[in-house]
Amino acid sequence: MKDRNAESYPDPTAFRAIKAADRPPEEIIMFRKMIKALSVICHVRVLGKVTLVDKKGRRW
Repeated sequence: MKDRNAESYPDPTAFRAIKAADRPPEEIIMFRKMIKALSVICHVRVLGKVTLVDKKGRRW
Protein backbone atom coordinates (compact mmCIF):
# COMPACT_ATOMS: atom_id res chain seq x y z
CA MET A 1 0.00 0.00 0.00
CA LYS A 2 1.16 3.46 -0.63
CA ASP A 3 0.67 6.23 1.84
CA ARG A 4 0.99 9.02 -0.71
CA ASN A 5 -1.53 10.51 -3.09
CA ALA A 6 -1.18 10.94 -6.86
CA GLU A 7 0.93 14.08 -6.42
CA SER A 8 3.35 12.27 -4.06
CA TYR A 9 2.23 14.14 -0.95
CA PRO A 10 1.71 12.14 2.27
CA ASP A 11 -1.95 11.25 2.81
CA PRO A 12 -2.15 9.44 6.19
CA THR A 13 -5.95 9.79 6.53
CA ALA A 14 -6.69 7.95 3.29
CA PHE A 15 -3.98 5.39 4.07
CA ARG A 16 -5.56 4.55 7.45
CA ALA A 17 -9.05 4.39 5.93
CA ILE A 18 -8.01 1.97 3.19
CA LYS A 19 -6.05 -0.15 5.64
CA ALA A 20 -9.05 -0.40 8.00
CA ALA A 21 -11.43 -1.26 5.15
CA ASP A 22 -9.17 -4.10 3.96
CA ARG A 23 -8.97 -5.70 7.39
CA PRO A 24 -10.85 -9.01 7.72
CA PRO A 25 -13.84 -9.15 10.08
CA GLU A 26 -13.29 -10.27 13.67
CA GLU A 27 -15.02 -13.61 12.99
CA ILE A 28 -12.46 -14.46 10.31
CA ILE A 29 -9.55 -13.52 12.56
CA MET A 30 -10.89 -15.64 15.42
CA PHE A 31 -11.54 -18.61 13.10
CA ARG A 32 -7.96 -18.50 11.82
CA LYS A 33 -6.64 -18.45 15.40
CA MET A 34 -8.91 -21.36 16.31
CA ILE A 35 -7.70 -23.44 13.34
CA LYS A 36 -4.06 -22.74 14.24
CA ALA A 37 -4.61 -23.69 17.88
CA LEU A 38 -6.54 -26.83 16.94
CA SER A 39 -3.80 -27.94 14.57
CA VAL A 40 -1.19 -27.54 17.32
CA ILE A 41 -3.31 -29.55 19.76
CA CYS A 42 -3.91 -32.35 17.23
CA HIS A 43 -0.29 -32.32 16.00
CA VAL A 44 -1.28 -31.71 12.37
CA ARG A 45 -0.52 -29.06 9.74
CA VAL A 46 -2.77 -27.39 7.21
CA LEU A 47 -1.01 -27.72 3.86
CA GLY A 48 -3.66 -26.43 1.50
CA LYS A 49 -5.33 -23.08 1.22
CA VAL A 50 -8.39 -22.57 3.40
CA THR A 51 -10.89 -20.15 1.88
CA LEU A 52 -13.43 -18.52 4.15
CA VAL A 53 -16.54 -16.66 2.96
CA ASP A 54 -18.15 -14.10 5.26
CA LYS A 55 -21.79 -12.97 5.45
CA LYS A 56 -21.32 -10.43 2.67
CA GLY A 57 -19.84 -13.03 0.32
CA ARG A 58 -16.25 -11.77 0.51
CA ARG A 59 -13.56 -14.42 0.34
CA TRP A 60 -10.64 -14.39 2.76
